[in-house]
Amino acid sequence: MNGPKRSNVTDYIGFSRRLWLGYAASLLIAAALGATSFWIEDTRNGIALPAWCYAVTEGTSIFMLFILTPALLWLTARLDPNRIGWPRTVAGHLGGFALGSAAHIAGMAALRWLIFPLFGQAYGFGRPGQLGLQLLYEVRKDAVIYLGMVALIWLVAMARRRAQVIVQQVVIHRPASTGASRLEIRDGTRRLFLDPAEILWAEAAGNYVELHLANASHLQRQTLSSLEEQLSTLGFVRIHRSRLVNRQRVRGIAGNDSGDFTVTLDDGREIGGGRRWREALKLN
Repeated sequence: MNGPKRSNVTDYIGFSRRLWLGYAASLLIAAALGATSFWIEDTRNGIALPAWCYAVTEGTSIFMLFILTPALLWLTARLDPNRIGWPRTVAGHLGGFALGSAAHIAGMAALRWLIFPLFGQAYGFGRPGQLGLQLLYEVRKDAVIYLGMVALIWLVAMARRRAQVIVQQVVIHRPASTGASRLEIRDGTRRLFLDPAEILWAEAAGNYVELHLANASHLQRQTLSSLEEQLSTLGFVRIHRSRLVNRQRVRGIAGNDSGDFTVTLDDGREIGGGRRWREALKLN
């Protein structure tokens, strides 16, 4: 990924108009399945409710989930554990879940209070005296949905990154005429030459190393250690067990109480460093 700063929050996993339509259709199917499941269960228990009641109940929940999805995409794009660490990522998602669940429950309840009178009935949130149990039920359901959606966003984002792989081999290429160093990226018969100065940082990504540029990223099938050997004479230093940074692109360094630190790059993005590698950037 190129980092958390994006003009289009849904670009994190490449949401297109067609994909949004498919997502909306899948939510409608889920609402239909949920409504019919509740109808079958109530019928077995001798409870008779009109069909519109199930449709409105499930429809309002799915509608709120749909309109809250861009906010979840925005939050997940910014809560990158590779950039801010897992503790801050988990804390951010806990806060995001609390706010999202509150918005989901309040929004769907408000819609039901507005719609039910159109059918000649008043809406009540849960059975009398069981408000707490109803809230617990909704929060528990929201927790499962939130975790599932975040996991899905991560998986789709990872798939996107793999789809961007154009690198099979990377070597240092030194033209005799200029003596300048370039990275030669090969993909079959195609070759792409990169100036190492264009690379902001590189990080391990499974069996690959991801090179982050200002407006793009490239994956190469190579170990981070071998890339470090190639780039060590070009101003790249290791700041984390899975991360190298171009020292010429560093504009700020901030430490914390644990000994770890955050590096600010010249494009405003931030990446984390481990205390074991503090001396690489001569932190005091």
